[in-house]
Amino acid sequence: MKIDFTAIVTAFNAAIPYIPVTLRLAFVPLVIGTVIGLTIAFIRFYRLPILAKFFSGIITVGKGIPVVLSLIVAYLIFSDAFDQVSQALGWSIQFKDINREYIAMFVLSLYASIGLSEIFRGALTSIPKDQWDAAASIGLTQVQTIRRVILPQLVPIVLPMMCSQLISLIKASALVSLVSVVDVLNGALITSTTSYTFLESYIAAALIYWGLSIVIEQLSGFFERRYARKFVRGTLV
Repeated sequence: MKIDFTAIVTAFNAAIPYIPVTLRLAFVPLVIGTVIGLTIAFIRFYRLPILAKFFSGIITVGKGIPVVLSLIVAYLIFSDAFDQVSQALGWSIQFKDINREYIAMFVLSLYASIGLSEIFRGALTSIPKDQWDAAASIGLTQVQTIRRVILPQLVPIVLPMMCSQLISLIKASALVSLVSVVDVLNGALITSTTSYTFLESYIAAALIYWGLSIVIEQLSGFFERRYARKFVRGTLV
């Protein structure tokens, strides 16, 4: 099979404008997932009555649902129910006026929350119990213990796994065409609809995904080393 390198360049140039879309679909869910995931992790770590079991069941179910299925179901539910809810509440906005990126972000945020909650919970259990006891012995409250003792130790543990989660979100964003969102992959495929150079378009998209992953890994490594130096010097309080 002969590969048309000109078609790869054409598809690559067509996909570049959609890099911000892919990054939004990865970073926004990562931030939302961090907040929700950390909250769930603490709820399960402290074994709060009812809530701990509830979220444990939700996480178990959520881990077994593919992202592609979640996107399709979310799109169908929003498209079917939003106009009815909007009309009942007297809103002038309709489903056709909604940016489809929000649906994709919603689903990817749920996906990120599930993964990050497990990451944070595992990191919390890895911190020795005597750290909590030592903080309590000097009169620190639970909130102060978490902020001044636990979180500084949590960051270097979870940072590599958060980097992997971010890369997973970038790869999962390639599925957003199911909800009518154009990202890097679909931007690259636009040029192949007339030239039928699908392989070349996939190669161009792969190059961009590889480039993004390499940059993220390098930045993650930089922050890990910088944070480790600060932690050793005792500058984190």
